Amino acid sequence: MKPLKRYLSFIVLLFLSFSAYSQQKPSTVTYDNLTFISASLDSNKTVLSVKVGAPSELYIDAVLTHSIGWVVEKKKVKLVPGENRFRFDMSMAAEGNYRLVLRNEASAWTVTKPIKK
Repeated sequence: MKPLKRYLSFIVLLFLSFSAYSQQKPSTVTYDNLTFISASLDSNKTVLSVKVGAPSELYIDAVLTHSIGWVVEKKKVKLVPGENRFRFDMSMAAEGNYRLVLRNEASAWTVTKPIKK
């Protein structure tokens, strides 16, 4: 009876370990768990405010490009857990269509948002 009891306690311990492991939050930000909250121009169309939600800390590249491919501004952004905000200066940008690209080279994912000025 004792070997059976040990075997069953081992199985229960193993099951509890795997269920605790599977319920942990992801340790890296991926395309699936990054939340693109908003990207909006102010009333004067001079500042683009971006809000992004992330479950953990990570550095990403935020690139604002014109529709024909010109890079308007590129910045390295540190995301922390929760809601993150950063801005782009659009005062010198002409009216037209733009694209905001958030990417992480290490994880090889990209999030794109069209913007119209």
